[in-house]
Amino acid sequence: MPGPPSDFSPYQIHNGLAIYRFGIGSPIFFMPGPHRFQRPGHRTADALIDGFVQLGHQVITFDPPGSGYSTRPAQISMAEMHQCTEEALEVCQISDQVGGVGHSMGGLALLAYAIDYPARFNRLALVGAGTGRQAYMNAPEALWNRSHPAFWRTAVLGILHMVWPCLAPEKINLNFIEYHSFQNKSLVRPKRVEPRDWLRPKEGRGTEWHRVAKNLDYASYLHKIKVPTLILCGRYDPQYPPACSEELARGIPNSRLQFFEHSGHYPFIEEAKEFWMVVQSFWK
Repeated sequence: MPGPPSDFSPYQIHNGLAIYRFGIGSPIFFMPGPHRFQRPGHRTADALIDGFVQLGHQVITFDPPGSGYSTRPAQISMAEMHQCTEEALEVCQISDQVGGVGHSMGGLALLAYAIDYPARFNRLALVGAGTGRQAYMNAPEALWNRSHPAFWRTAVLGILHMVWPCLAPEKINLNFIEYHSFQNKSLVRPKRVEPRDWLRPKEGRGTEWHRVAKNLDYASYLHKIKVPTLILCGRYDPQYPPACSEELARGIPNSRLQFFEHSGHYPFIEEAKEFWMVVQSFWK
């Protein structure tokens, strides 16, 4: 069994896919961000992995192809994410039902997987997530919506990222989004942009993934999720605003919705004590 979550060496490299297993106890699958921005070694992924390990769970996840320790060529599709999920659980010899947790775009990928493979999970936690592009683009107060005061700056930085696909615009764009995603600005950790970053290749595949995500909409399939589902959202989340979580709660029959009144997109960092109390109560 691997060491604590501070040890980010893969449990196994299987056909070019880096698979991780942290902790001991009942298994929970953590869906990484399909755009490569949330996986072991990244701050927000580490916080969720560590939290579940501290609650006495075993956490299984992977590096999406083309990122981290995974050397497998990326296909960038929802089918790819689902295939990697099945592979990770098989390699870790998990055949029974597991818990599932996903945040943001990872939450969207987990939602899609739970709809397609309903027998795989015994319960779910969706954090700052939604049903697809229509949900997060049209939600009031979303960064991607013209109603948001920072929309035009968001759009300009997004365009810069697309026309100059290197590391510097990616960092600038992510720093801007992170700043607006925290209520407590002292928790923002911007990445330093160095001159050489204007020539270095980008690390994520955000623009490529969003071309896939624009065609994703699972709103009409939510009724297929029959397991207990915990929906968690920061009241001031600008990436998946409260309306996205409310839609999930309306559509998933056996769901519970919990808002965190002093958080943005990362309630497990901004209100960690309250967040994990809710999760622990749900996961009994």
